[in-house]
Amino acid sequence: MSRKSWFAGLLLAASALPALAAERLVVVTPDIAEIVVALGAAGQVVGRDRSSKEPELAHAQVVGFSRALNAETIAGLKPTLVLGSAAAQPPTLWPQLKQLKLRAEEVSPREDGRDFAEAIRKVGKLLGRDAAADKLAADWQRAMQPRPARPLRYLVSYDGTLAAGRDTAPDTLIRAAGGVNAAAGLSGFKPLNRDAWLALKPDVIILGSHTAAAYGGKEAFAKRPEIAATPAGKQGRIYQLPPQQGMLIGLGSPAVVDQMVKM
Repeated sequence: MSRKSWFAGLLLAASALPALAAERLVVVTPDIAEIVVALGAAGQVVGRDRSSKEPELAHAQVVGFSRALNAETIAGLKPTLVLGSAAAQPPTLWPQLKQLKLRAEEVSPREDGRDFAEAIRKVGKLLGRDAAADKLAADWQRAMQPRPARPLRYLVSYDGTLAAGRDTAPDTLIRAAGGVNAAAGLSGFKPLNRDAWLALKPDVIILGSHTAAAYGGKEAFAKRPEIAATPAGKQGRIYQLPPQQGMLIGLGSPAVVDQMVKM
């Protein structure tokens, strides 16, 4: 057989192979949506949660807020694959999606986000983009290496009431910034009374900026007697971060850590 005939036969055989169909993706948490976009698969997304605001996903239908999702609404988009993390709520969502015979993958099940690099690799494998995902994960891990340790006590609060203890994304960010989580004696997010704010003695307080209307902004928060008496209150070291940055691990977390180091 001539080389020309062999090459023509190879092309004919390749054309007979079934093409890989594009997925119909629904991404239900913003941390995983970032990964999908970074891996160049935004065009396959048909549904997203309302916190996923990347321009590349503007075409996708909003299926709700990541913390209050409905399995039937997601199923209505007829996805071939649903992706998300532990940020997707309620906790029954993933079993419900599987009961509806949907292929649903909670690629980052840890609340503290310490499995985020592995989540990047899982998404890459699911989308057939392993090499790009391996590089993205390795770059992210290098950027998240802990900064030099300091005795600075951080306290991260979702709304001026709930504080982030261990096993939370803020705890992961604090550790990466080389700091000490003032609320490490607590597990998860717990409400603090006035005495607790004083007892924890935070040097830096970080608030979720989304709830400014509830407490009047950081200026009003700083005037609360129990806050004004803390080291953070006395030194004016009270800051705000959008919840997607301060309460969730994502591709932008290395930049958040650098910001925390400077607080």
